[in-house]
Amino acid sequence: MLWLPALRRLGARALMFLMAITAGLLIYLGIDATNEALEIARELGGAFQGVGLVGIGIVATFMLLDAITRRQVGVGRGEAGQRLTLALMIAIGIGLHNLGEGLAIGAAYSVGAAALGTFLVIGFIVQNITEGLGIIAPVLRDRPSLQQLAGMGLIGGAPAIAGAWIGGLAFSQTLAVAFLAIGAGAVFEVAYEIAKMIHKDAAKNPMPVTIFAGVTTGMGLLYVTGLLIK
Repeated sequence: MLWLPALRRLGARALMFLMAITAGLLIYLGIDATNEALEIARELGGAFQGVGLVGIGIVATFMLLDAITRRQVGVGRGEAGQRLTLALMIAIGIGLHNLGEGLAIGAAYSVGAAALGTFLVIGFIVQNITEGLGIIAPVLRDRPSLQQLAGMGLIGGAPAIAGAWIGGLAFSQTLAVAFLAIGAGAVFEVAYEIAKMIHKDAAKNPMPVTIFAGVTTGMGLLYVTGLLIK
């Protein structure tokens, strides 16, 4: 959230670039969460149908959030309210993703791999600094309150702590698959909402190269920070 004061002075092209970075961040997070969910799903017993569980989690979450978003638009909220809702949805999506990641940290400590757990914590901190940029991007034109910013920060980051507790005390592969799939569906849906916002703005002032550069930069940032975790 500390990015906000410095980024409020950006022009239209820079804001478009930042929104595209956010889309890239979320697309990468969704792909990463899906991959992790599928890896764990393959270790589940055949009766659980892990791959099917991943598919259900992603599709159901995507469609549920899409329905909620359409309802928010339907009740006539202003553009500022819609942007705040989008930022909140980004925080929720990242929070769900981080809940699944927190399970990995807790599981590492529970089996005595303290060094691995510590390394994962450091990596997630670096990655979450980048993810915070994605949360505030939609509200750069507005003036959200400190309480709203703090709330979104907690929603995006606190689930990692809860996940670490759950993973450390009673790690469940089925639960990990479910949370990762739900997180993937959430971030894919929010990336879709951002893409619609970018398309709307680009219709007035086309910036194809800026959008391309932003999306690839966002994905590249998480790829680089992900090297600290893998």
